[in-house]
Amino acid sequence: MIPLKLTLHNFLSYRQAPPLDFSGLHIACLCGANGHGKSALLDGITWALWGQARGSLQDDVIAAGADECRVELEFAARDQQYRVTRLRRRGRSAVLELALLDAAAARPLTGNVMRETQQLITQTVGMDYETFVNSALLVQGRAGEFTNRTPGQRKEVLGKILGLEEYDRLQTRARRQADAARTAQQAAAATRDRLQQDVERLGDPAKELAGVESQLQQSLNAWATQREQAAGLRRRLEALRQWQEQQEETRRRRLRLSQELARLQADEQAAQATLDAHRQLTAQAEEIRQGAAQLAAARAQFAQLEEQRAQYDALEQERTALRRDLEVRQARQEAAAAALQARLEGVLQPAAAARPGLETELAALQAGAGLLEKQETDLAAARRRAEELAGEIGQAAGAIDRCTAEGLELRSKLQLLQSPASGGALCPLCQTPLDADGCGRLVQSYQQEIEAKRGQLRQLTARRQQLDAERQQLETALPQQERALHRQRTQREVRRRELESRIAEAQQAAAEAEQAAAELRVLREGLASGAFAGEVAARLQQVETRLRQLGYDDAARRQTYRQTQELAAFALREARLHQAEAQLPAAEADLARRAELRRRNEAEAAQLEQSLAESPEAEASLPQMADELAEAERREAAAQSQAEELQGRRGYLQGRVEQREQLTASLAAETQRVDEQAAELSVCQELAAALGRQGVQAMLIETVLPRLEDEANALLGRMTDNRMHLKLESQREPAAGRGEPRETLEVLVSDESGARSYEMYSGGEAFRVNLALRIALSRVLAQRMGAPLPTLFIDEGFGTQDAAGRERIMDVISAIAQDFEKVIVITHLEDIKEAFDVRIEVAKDHTGSTYTIT
Repeated sequence: MIPLKLTLHNFLSYRQAPPLDFSGLHIACLCGANGHGKSALLDGITWALWGQARGSLQDDVIAAGADECRVELEFAARDQQYRVTRLRRRGRSAVLELALLDAAAARPLTGNVMRETQQLITQTVGMDYETFVNSALLVQGRAGEFTNRTPGQRKEVLGKILGLEEYDRLQTRARRQADAARTAQQAAAATRDRLQQDVERLGDPAKELAGVESQLQQSLNAWATQREQAAGLRRRLEALRQWQEQQEETRRRRLRLSQELARLQADEQAAQATLDAHRQLTAQAEEIRQGAAQLAAARAQFAQLEEQRAQYDALEQERTALRRDLEVRQARQEAAAAALQARLEGVLQPAAAARPGLETELAALQAGAGLLEKQETDLAAARRRAEELAGEIGQAAGAIDRCTAEGLELRSKLQLLQSPASGGALCPLCQTPLDADGCGRLVQSYQQEIEAKRGQLRQLTARRQQLDAERQQLETALPQQERALHRQRTQREVRRRELESRIAEAQQAAAEAEQAAAELRVLREGLASGAFAGEVAARLQQVETRLRQLGYDDAARRQTYRQTQELAAFALREARLHQAEAQLPAAEADLARRAELRRRNEAEAAQLEQSLAESPEAEASLPQMADELAEAERREAAAQSQAEELQGRRGYLQGRVEQREQLTASLAAETQRVDEQAAELSVCQELAAALGRQGVQAMLIETVLPRLEDEANALLGRMTDNRMHLKLESQREPAAGRGEPRETLEVLVSDESGARSYEMYSGGEAFRVNLALRIALSRVLAQRMGAPLPTLFIDEGFGTQDAAGRERIMDVISAIAQDFEKVIVITHLEDIKEAFDVRIEVAKDHTGSTYTIT
């Protein structure tokens, strides 16, 4: 994981810091005073990726006074760039989002639930939080996170760093497979035992099956004989019944023909009536055609009059609308003239007439501005005098304090000379012993100076009181005068603006009055001449002319309409005439066809009557033959029942034989399955043991430990001038006769005093061992991954080293820099900070932490 850009909002001490861009950094120092937020930047990275920071609860990462925090981290992993965003609201669950960044846009990878997204982030980064702080990050106060663990825990952490968790998962799968094989074996054994019991319970049904098949053959032969006899009787009886049905069908056919003849006779009469009606209508053809011609002429005349009526109605409506429009235009013109005259006389002319008085008042107001300026000048001078008095009072107070201090000092000296223990007093100037006369003169001198100081103090106190009184008088009067002056200035300004506005309005009113007078003259002239509606009046005259020219007569239209109503019946009669003329030949042919069909049906009915008159003697023997057939069918059913019973028994016995064969085959298969599951169980148990901590994982750790020792000793030698050397032991031999060696991961450190356990070291030496092991872990992990480990963070720990030790550690950091994409060292030490060309300097004030890159 390579960090590219980190953005913090209300996270720990960072409230609204700009994004921290890592893209151009290789080796950098993250520096600043303790508590200013250096480690908080690393906490932001781990919290964004895994939701974990140094011992902080979820709500603890929110800045004080804020309701939520947000961290956004852009990073590179597996040759791709990603962005993870984690948001936490106080007292509520977090929000986690992941996106893949490419040239086009960000593609969301967020899962359905937060747990799925977290698993995807861990898979993308390739490690969890514990592995990260034990390899790529040396957290402040946790540099010994790996070495301070118990030997068993060290081995577990090393397994995580080396990716041996995959073998744990494979071992779990092998154990589950072994459990499944064991369960399957037990189930197969139970099934095998049950099948064995079923085979024994069935016995051997083949012997009984042979006897049943012999009886069945005899029964089937008897059943065939009875079936043949019944079939012959059934065929004879069926032939008689068919003849009987034919006779019934003939009777039904005769009845239908009788009904059909009645219908044909009725249809023939109806066709004759239709033909007569057509012939009668064609005889009136000349009369009908004359009436239809008169109806057509009347309808044409009525249509012409209807068209004239439509034109007349449209012109009449237009004339009414034009007259109404003319009246509305005249009323609107008169109302506009009245409104304009009212505004001219009631508003504009009085407003224009007030202008001279307003200008005279404004001139008088501007003439009095000089008095206000003089008052302002006097107030400014008084304010300056008050400020001068404040300075003089301060000076007087200082003089009083100095005079009081000097008087107190003189009094203490005087008391010292006058005290009984002042024998052998020394001169304060030359430090020579004073006799009684010298002390008296000195006492007198001190008393005179004290009295002078008292007089000076009284003068200074009186002066200060005088100044305080003058200042108090000014401080009391000035605010009232300033408020009064401000009110006068405000009132004058308001009145001035009001007068200027009213003068401008008067000027505007005068201009508008001239324009309104001109508009009023135009309106009145338009009313007098009628020009306000010239187009409407012209159009009205045109419409009235067209009405006269149209000459529409409504009485003639009504007369023509009555004539069309009287002749309307001829239209229907003409249509019927056309129909009769067209249908007359078809009606004659239809009548002839119906007569012929009636004659044919009458001939067929006579033939059916003749057929029904014959009665064969065979019809009388039908009941006796039915009784014989019933007896034959009874004997056939008895033979069939016996045969089917034997067939059922044979089927049952055959099923028993097949069931025994299937059970025998299943028994053999289950016996083989028991053997197969036993073999699979053995393989899975061996595989689970091989994949466990004592198997492949122990072998891999044994392979890595020498390289880890070599890397750590190379770094430790550079930091200690080859004085210290460490050894890693993965097994501890038990006491004599107490079993197998115990799995562990001991860290033994040697120096000039000899070899001893890591736990016996402290301070600077322990930190060097921790640093060497942690960097060695990172480099070994990089070698196993086949590419350089992207990033290494080292947070503090240099305070335990002397100057030489810190210099050696810096040499080690410089030497391993090529193994990492980025190396970030966190410190508050000035000499460490100065060793780096690139520094991220963190500072903190009342608004929170921020940083600068130099």
